[in-house]
Amino acid sequence: MQSYKRIEHEKQMIKKMIHIYCKGNHDKDHELCNECTELLAYARKRLNQCPFKETKKPCAKCVVHCYRPDMREKIKKVMKYAGIRMLFVEPVGVMIHLFEILSR
Repeated sequence: MQSYKRIEHEKQMIKKMIHIYCKGNHDKDHELCNECTELLAYARKRLNQCPFKETKKPCAKCVVHCYRPDMREKIKKVMKYAGIRMLFVEPVGVMIHLFEILSR
């Protein structure tokens, strides 16, 4: 996957995960609450500034932690909640992500 496509793919996946989390935990269907909107904006900003654009690995395999500790905890919580649910929303994206994690 080319780097710009990889970053865009990551942005789409995190957006879907945050939507799933917000819907399940903040009772929002179509729009994100303020906290989740802030988290999504932060995640996108960090992806845009990724120092490994050309060789980006999944964040779980990265040696650099781009997120502030408080935001890192929030995104972990989102991923833990939304991860399994993503199989029903974006099964191909989940399989690609798992392949990338296991192959690096």
